[in-house]
Order: sequence, then C-alpha cells, then structure tokens
Amino acid sequence: MKKVLSLLTALVLGLGIQANATVYFQSDFNGLNPSATSVNGGLLSLTAYGEPENWGIIRDDALTIYGGATHNGASSAALVGLGADLAAGKSLLRISGEYRTKSAWNGTPFATTAKIEYQNNEWYFDYNNLTVNSATPGWTAFNLDLDLAGLATDVPHIDMIKLNFYIGGSAPGEFQVDNLLVQTVVPEPSSAALVGLGMAGLLALRLRRKV
Repeated sequence: MKKVLSLLTALVLGLGIQANATVYFQSDFNGLNPSATSVNGGLLSLTAYGEPENWGIIRDDALTIYGGATHNGASSAALVGLGADLAAGKSLLRISGEYRTKSAWNGTPFATTAKIEYQNNEWYFDYNNLTVNSATPGWTAFNLDLDLAGLATDVPHIDMIKLNFYIGGSAPGEFQVDNLLVQTVVPEPSSAALVGLGMAGLLALRLRRKV
C-alpha cells in the first residue's frame, strides 16, 4: 500500500510541477480608458497600430480592434525570456482568453478576417494563429499554443516571437478579445501517460496483496 501511495504522491507532485508557468501578459481590460493605445499586462504591453492609434483599443472592457483599414491591430514587442523558459521545461507558449466579433457601427455585419497569432518580430510571418472570418457574436473561449521545443535548433527565432491581434482588409466590424493570459507552461502529461501511471499503481497494489 505504501508503494501505491508513493506512486500517487509522485503523480500529484508531477502535476503540481506542470502548473509552473511564466506569465507574460494578463488583463481583463476592465476600467481602462477607451482612448488607450497601449495596454500593460505585466511583462508585456500591447500597442495599437493602424487606425486604432487614432482612437484607442478598449471598448466594452475588452481589447477591441476596428475594421475599416487595410491592417488594424495591436502587437507586443518580442517576448524576452523564452529561451530560459524552454531550458526550464516550460516549452509551450500559450495564449488563452475569449473572443467575439461585432457588427460595424452602421449595422454592417462582420465580414472580414481577424487573427490572433505568434508572429516573427523581424519578418512578420506567423508561427501559429487562430483565424476568425465569420460572425461570432457570443464570447468564445480559446487556447492557442506554440511549441517552443520545435524552435530549439533555431534560437534566433525564439528571440523574435511577438503577439499580434489584427483585422486584415477594409471591411467594417470589430474584433474583441477579453480575459487575456499569455504564459509559458510545462506540457501536460498525455492521457495515455496518466492511464499508464494509474495502471502501474493498481498493479503494484495487486502484487502487494498477493505477497
């Protein structure tokens, strides 16, 4: 029985280690001035570009990107510290929160493309993105992960990663993001691994009883 308890304790401790994370940005955007063109979320800030620079990026207590110009959005500087996080086992860069779309002020339905993406800070291509190109009036939860281990042999790219939230094209409408959290995390153990640990514990208990 002691062996089983030891296994279970190791499993719980392992899961506790999985919870370890470095938070780069966290904000619910509540109470911010609608005319704000830069939002600080801890280690990072999101700064408006395109038309939002003229009137701000906060509306309804959420980050809001307005359509109507070729490219409107908000982006961060490069995330400094990802190499150290990767070395410490925090190999997943994760953006989580909620998003929705809104019709334009004149009632024109949302009919453009919005993105949440990990972008190269120098060449502007993206490593991974979430694309929204249809009307989504209700808040929708999302997680967007980037596997830093896949960039481990290309260290300069790890130092170039930034966040970008934008609308492309010139159609009207709004793209909103709320309860935003950006962090590096240790990958969760797979379901198969958890089942395997559970089976090992049961087997140890059964062998113990036979002895």
